[in-house]
Amino acid sequence: MSIGRICKNLLQLMMVAAILCSVSLFAQSAPPRIFFSDLESGPNAGGENGKGAWVTVWGRGFGSSQGTSTITVGGGAVASYPVWTDSKITFQLGSGAATGNIVVNVAGIGATNGLPFTVRAGNIFFVASTGNDANTGTAAAPWKTIVKAKNTIAAGDIAYIENGVAQTTEDTFTAYLSMDKQGADNSGTAAAPKAIVAYPGATATVGVAGGLHYGIRTPNIGTNEDYWVISQLHIIGGTQAMDISGTGWRVIGNDMQCPGADDQVGCFEISGGNKVRFYGNDVHNAGINPTSSKYYHAVYFSTDSNHVDVGWNHIHDNYTCRALQFHSSPLCSPSCGSGDTTGFDQYDLHVHDNLIHGDNCNGINFATVDPSKGTVEAYNNVIYNVGRMDPLQLGASFSCIYLAGITNNGTAGTGAVQVFNNTLSDCAANNSSNASGSRGVFGVGGGPANLTMNLRNNVAYQNAGEIYLDGSKAQITGDHNLWFGVGAAPTQTTNNLNVDPLFTNRAGGDFHLSSSSPAKDSGLSVMPNNPFAPNPGPTTATDKDGVLRAQGSAFDLGAFEVFSGSTSLTSNPPPNVRVVVH
Repeated sequence: MSIGRICKNLLQLMMVAAILCSVSLFAQSAPPRIFFSDLESGPNAGGENGKGAWVTVWGRGFGSSQGTSTITVGGGAVASYPVWTDSKITFQLGSGAATGNIVVNVAGIGATNGLPFTVRAGNIFFVASTGNDANTGTAAAPWKTIVKAKNTIAAGDIAYIENGVAQTTEDTFTAYLSMDKQGADNSGTAAAPKAIVAYPGATATVGVAGGLHYGIRTPNIGTNEDYWVISQLHIIGGTQAMDISGTGWRVIGNDMQCPGADDQVGCFEISGGNKVRFYGNDVHNAGINPTSSKYYHAVYFSTDSNHVDVGWNHIHDNYTCRALQFHSSPLCSPSCGSGDTTGFDQYDLHVHDNLIHGDNCNGINFATVDPSKGTVEAYNNVIYNVGRMDPLQLGASFSCIYLAGITNNGTAGTGAVQVFNNTLSDCAANNSSNASGSRGVFGVGGGPANLTMNLRNNVAYQNAGEIYLDGSKAQITGDHNLWFGVGAAPTQTTNNLNVDPLFTNRAGGDFHLSSSSPAKDSGLSVMPNNPFAPNPGPTTATDKDGVLRAQGSAFDLGAFEVFSGSTSLTSNPPPNVRVVVH
C-alpha cells in the first residue's frame, strides 16, 4: 500500500474517531433547562431605556457566558442580558418580546424548554441610594427607600432596588418592611401582581442582624396583602426574615438569614398562605449557635397554608430545629376552644428539587397534613447531615423526612404522603442519649393508621450507628428503594436494593450516580402530581438537574438521573416500565 493511501486511511480513521468522541462527549452533557423565573408577566416598554421589565430565569446548562446564545419570549428577541451565568440569566424584555414562552437558545447545544410569560401593561419604578422619595421614581429620578416603593406601586407595577440600597430603619409594626399600606388593602392581582425585585446584579438589603423582630412582614390586622413578588433581596431578621400571610405570593431567589434568633416561629414563615411559590431561596445562618429551641425553624409553612410549591431552595447550616416544616396551629389557642376556625390539617403541598443539609432536627417535617384533600409529595430532594443535635428542649425528631401525624383542629388527615426519587444520607446523626424523638431516614410519629408514608425510588445511605426507619413503622409502605450503610433493607418496603449506590463523591456532597450505579434503571415510573409546575407536564418527569426521566429502560433511583443522551420530551413512559399514579 502506498504511503499516500496509508495517510488517507489514517486521516479517515482520525476523523471517525473525532466524530465518535464528540458524540460521546455530547451524550454525557444533559441539555439546558429552565426551572423557574421571578416574574411570570410584565411590560415590554417603559423603565430603563424604554425597554420594559427585567426578568430573571434560573436553571442549568446556559453556559458561563452568553457568547452567541440568545433568549426569545413569545418568539421575539429580547433587548439585553446584564446577567448571564450557567444557572441564572437576567434579561430585559424589549419591544420584540410577546406573550408566549421564554426560551433560552444555547449556542452549539440547542433550546431549553419553554416557560410561559405574559406581556402586559404596568409601570416600572426604581429605588436608589442617591434617590429622593419626593422624586417620581423613574430611572432618572429614583426614590430613596423601599418603603416608598411598597406604598406607591399599583397592581402590575415593578420596583427595582438598585445596588447598595438598605432598609435599616423601622417601617411599621416592628418590621423593616411592613407590607400593609397604612391599614389599607395593598394587594396586586393574579394577572398583575406587585413586585419588589433587586436591580440586575445589585445587592439590596432589608433588615439588620440582631435588630427588629421582622425583616418583611404582613401585620395580620385584617388588611390584605396578596399577589406580591419578592425577589433577589438580602433579607435579615432579628427573629424572622419574612413573616407573611395571604394569597399568591412568589418568594423567589432571596438570601435569608436570622443570626442568633429563637422563638416559636420560622426564619421564613407564612400563615394562612394560599397559592404560594417559594423558589430558589438560600436560607442559612438562622438560630442560636449551636442550637435553638425545638420550636424555631428555618422555613415554616404554618396555620392553614395550603396549595404550596417549595422548589429549588438551598436550606443549610442553620441552628434551627426543623429545616422545613408544615405545621398548622390554631391562631387563638387555647382561648377559643371549639369556636376556633383555624389550625386545620394542610394539603396540596409539593416539596421538590431542594438541597437541605446542616440542620439540627428534621430535614422535612410534614407535621399536620391531610393528603385526602390534595396531594402531599416530596420528590427530587437531596437531604443529608440533618438531625445533628438536641434542641434546647427535648422531644424533637431527627429524621430526614418525617410525618408527625398531628392534628390540632378538625378531622385527622388520611391518605398517603408520596415520597419518591429523593437522595438521603447521614440522617439523624444525633446519637445523644437524650434524643427522645424519631430518628432514621424516614419516620412516622403516629396519627390514624390510614395516614401513611409511601416510599418509592429513594436512595438512603446511612452511617454506622444510624437507622433506616423509626416511629410507627406500620404506617410506612414502599416499593423499589435502595438502602445501604447499616445492614439489611427494612421489611416494610418491597423490591429493595441493598447495595452501595456508587455516588460520584458522597464525602464531597456530590450525590449524582456514577454510570455503573446499581440505582440506574432500577425504579418505577412515578410522576409528580403538581399543578403548579407548567412543565414538563403530568405525563413526564425530570430529575433535580432537569434531566428527563427515564434516560434508560426505567427511572433511576434517587434525585439524579444518569444522562444517556435522551433530550426529547415525550408523553409516553419508556417501554416495559409501569407508570405509577398517585
